[in-house]
Amino acid sequence: MINTGVSFGLLPGLSWIILLGVLVGLTIYAVKMRELWGRIGIGMIIVGGAGNLTQRLIYGGVVDNLNFFGLFYNNVWDYVIVVGVGICLVQVFRRKL
Repeated sequence: MINTGVSFGLLPGLSWIILLGVLVGLTIYAVKMRELWGRIGIGMIIVGGAGNLTQRLIYGGVVDNLNFFGLFYNNVWDYVIVVGVGICLVQVFRRKL
């Protein structure tokens, strides 16, 4: 199943140029970040985004081939992004404590 939007099929037709800009911005942010786990989280987001961007350039969309209990389809790169976001959220909440 080819997905031209973001996760869950939201924002169909999203341009790969916008995604490339987001990846560049995240890379600059990761270089400035001091916490190891924060860098790991941002790195996972960048790697997952790069994997999805590569599929967009090759296939015209992201190939979502993993069925999540019949609720939605995603791919491995989407799960890498989700774990990276989770790590970043834990870092944010740890700083506040």
